[in-house]
Amino acid sequence: MKPLKALALLLVLSAPFWDLGHPLWEVDDARYAEVPREMHESGDWLIPTLNQMTYIEKPPLIYWLGAASYRLFGVSEAAARLPLALEAAATLAAVFWLASWLYTAQTGAAAVLVLGSSLLFMGLSHLITPDMAVCAALSWAIALALRALHRPEDADWAAPGAWLAMGAAFLAKGLIGLVLPAAWLASVFVLFPALRRPALRLLRDRTAFVVAAALGAWLWRMEAAEPGFLRVFILEQHFQRFLDTGKYNRPGGWWFFAATDAWGFLPWAPAALAGLILPLVGWKKADPRDLQLALWPAVVILFFSTSSSKLVTYLLPALPLQALLTARVIKEGRLPRRAAQAALGLGAVLLLAAPAVYLILPEKLPGLSQAAASAAAWGLAALGTATVLASCGERAMPYAALAALAALGCGLAGARRAEALVSARPVSAELNARLALPSAEPVRLMAYDRYLQGVAFYTRRPVDLVNWVGELHYAKRFPKFSARFGDDNQTRLWPNDGERVLAVLPKSQLEWVTRTRGGPATVKDAAAVGNYVVLEFVRDRPLPRPSAGGPERAP
Repeated sequence: MKPLKALALLLVLSAPFWDLGHPLWEVDDARYAEVPREMHESGDWLIPTLNQMTYIEKPPLIYWLGAASYRLFGVSEAAARLPLALEAAATLAAVFWLASWLYTAQTGAAAVLVLGSSLLFMGLSHLITPDMAVCAALSWAIALALRALHRPEDADWAAPGAWLAMGAAFLAKGLIGLVLPAAWLASVFVLFPALRRPALRLLRDRTAFVVAAALGAWLWRMEAAEPGFLRVFILEQHFQRFLDTGKYNRPGGWWFFAATDAWGFLPWAPAALAGLILPLVGWKKADPRDLQLALWPAVVILFFSTSSSKLVTYLLPALPLQALLTARVIKEGRLPRRAAQAALGLGAVLLLAAPAVYLILPEKLPGLSQAAASAAAWGLAALGTATVLASCGERAMPYAALAALAALGCGLAGARRAEALVSARPVSAELNARLALPSAEPVRLMAYDRYLQGVAFYTRRPVDLVNWVGELHYAKRFPKFSARFGDDNQTRLWPNDGERVLAVLPKSQLEWVTRTRGGPATVKDAAAVGNYVVLEFVRDRPLPRPSAGGPERAP
């Protein structure tokens, strides 16, 4: 292997571990760091909590991994993010292993370069969500299933491995850990008669019953400990999320995931689209291995495209096998001329847009520093350069990957410079400074209108919520948590006798809250931090009585 390619591979493999300790980003990154922190500190590894309220929307795998990391290394951003980096590394390992026996080790190395330097994969390897865990598990599930199908003599270990990986995928994200592999295997069964016998053997493997029993035991334990769990987890979080267009407010057109696939694969987007489309369109003459791989991202894209709830992160499990197809297209010189021309044009557009981003971004995002805007502009320029290089064939692949990694480095540096806009750490530092002041009174933390998930992580305290529910809608149903939620009447009445109240609210709500409480004399020490204000409620004069007509809301 040439030194430059070896260097690029080394950097790609290390990229998920870059700047592990960067501040937790709002919203998901902070939320999925806080849940395992509470699990670790409470010692209850069965019922997850968020902001010290029951939180059972998602399965527990990433919570268990995060809590284990905290137990080993202590509570920190780096410990929160370490399992995520390992999941990304496991995904890259799955791609290399699959390619090395299905094609060649050189193809596997090229696929690792493509996947590890793709925009969506790089971004989600630094943003804690369940999607990287399910991506790693499903990548190994399909890789091991293909091994059992193509080499039946290895089915004794490959089939159990595939089922264990599917079980892990269920514990990472729920039913899709079983539904998506089943849909892919059904398509392989229909299109490839020669693989039907090993496919049936895979389905009959006894490990499937072991996995089903283990998952059933977890579901039973959860329902016994938290009655109503199955209704919430199965009905609401799976079927209603899939079918109900209004409840979760995550709409998107039929083209949403096709578009996400295109930009998510930058700088390799044209080659990635060619790698997916060519085997599907020419399926009768395509290499059977290519078609079997292409069926996986096709199944993922089609499945989520029919869902009413659409998020960019859902697409992640489609990327690994598509990256392998992308590497095949580039290595074999099968990139269509129009795709190469599109890559050149797209790269030029990104390069030309970089100066505009530097000039316009601070105006569009109040509070963004010039240093952060500069990092964004340089990152866009690096991504544009990588896109141009990705159109230049196999020899340019290491250069394209290195340029894409430079874009990642710029993004991480820019996020550091924009910490007050993307993280609750600066707000929490202000709160912690006030909490450190000597006081005989207990202190209540309150979030008004918006809840910064990282505040609970950084202050190690629960936060009461006013005019906000969000993903804690399940917890609000229970009387034991009802006092943690409120409306503008609470802002009038707090603090109660013998307590202090520290509030966090958007700057845009400061005037309304001050007026609602009765004037400037009822708040003190307001400190602006980014787009938020930290202040303390006081009772310097009698507060107005609650509205007889019910709670008011900020305009």
